[in-house]
Order: sequence, then structure tokens, then C-alpha cells
Amino acid sequence: MGSSPRSCAPAASRLATYDYRGLGRLLRARLEDDGRGWRVCAAEIGVCASDLSRICNGQSVSAPKVIAVCDWLKLAVRAFYDPPEKPVADRETDKVFHGKSTETGSAADV
Repeated sequence: MGSSPRSCAPAASRLATYDYRGLGRLLRARLEDDGRGWRVCAAEIGVCASDLSRICNGQSVSAPKVIAVCDWLKLAVRAFYDPPEKPVADRETDKVFHGKSTETGSAADV
């Protein structure tokens, strides 16, 4: 029996993403300003020149490579992270809770 492809995200939410294009624009500018060549910079960063090319073209690479590039650029890795959107029901629950927790109060509060 075959199965049809399905989205792993609920219809009401958006998945987490990473802005490789934004990172790529900054990386390309820095590489051009550096002037030493991509292979030399790649060796200094700890990635391959092809990894730099992928990022500069807005393509994804592994997390360790993103971290290495961001460290070299002196940028926070999360600067290009776009977190998932909570479903509407979850956002409403966050606002409505008015209960009292027994975990944070003293024994006299319980």
C-alpha cells in the first residue's frame, strides 16, 4: 500500500525556518571585502569553499557549518532564525491561565 505525502505541520501553524539568503548576503559581502579568496577563508572558518558557495546562494547547510560561519562573521547564530508560529489555540491558552501553582509558592500559600 502506498502512502501519499503529507505535510508535517498543522494547518494553523508555520514551521521554524532559517534565513540562509540573509546570511548569504552578509557572508558574500564579507568574503568580497576580505579579498583573500574563498578557499583561504573557508579553511580559516573550518568549512569547504563549496559550503560558502551554498550559503552565499541561499542554500541550506548543516548546523555546525552555520555556527562556524556565524562565529567567523561575529554574528549570533539565532540572528537569522525564524521560530515557528504557535497555533492560535496555544496562544489563547497562554493568555487565559489564571491558576495558582503550588510549585512556586511557600507551604503557607497552599
